[in-house]
Amino acid sequence: MVSDDGLLIKIIGSWLPYLTLLLSIIFYSKYKQYTFYKYFIIYILSIIFIDILSRNFFTINNITLFNVYTFFEFNSFALLYYHLIKDRRRLKILKALVIAFNAIYFISFYFDYYILYTIPLEGVVNSVFVILFFVELLNSERILNYKKLLPFWISVGFLIFYLTTVPFWSLYYSSIFDSRAMFPIIYYLATVFQLIFIYGLVTCKKTENLY
Repeated sequence: MVSDDGLLIKIIGSWLPYLTLLLSIIFYSKYKQYTFYKYFIIYILSIIFIDILSRNFFTINNITLFNVYTFFEFNSFALLYYHLIKDRRRLKILKALVIAFNAIYFISFYFDYYILYTIPLEGVVNSVFVILFFVELLNSERILNYKKLLPFWISVGFLIFYLTTVPFWSLYYSSIFDSRAMFPIIYYLATVFQLIFIYGLVTCKKTENLY
């Protein structure tokens, strides 16, 4: 079995979220004390849900479907980091960015021009959330045991994916680059960040009262 464009990596990347979800359920008892964990599961569920819809019901002209998905993806991501970040100043930045992004998102339904920028903007804002978390982690005692912290590995995966896709989507939606020839980049990135999630779920330890 191969994908429509003949790329095995696309198949692997599309099925890995199902494995991530399965492991999230298997290890639920280990991480259930983490407040952010349920939003991580919601995030993975949203990926799977959109995959099922795009495969079976919206196989053609599914731009609207992915635009709606952007809203749920972003806000589940924001809620995840709202429960990871503890510093009040950083939380204020997060809240301001959430309000700003959602305002632009809804405006884009009235002014189609802005739709071209919502996905690249989401990548930028999500990257900022991850960086805010890393700054806080670096300035805390948790950094001493960072390799065993699930939020660390989840954040590494997110940062690799979102930060590196910003220039890709910016070029794609601005029509400077409108070919699908470079889409394997997205497939590889999607595979890498799911593999990092899986690594974190399997190897990290239960740590009390940190998140």
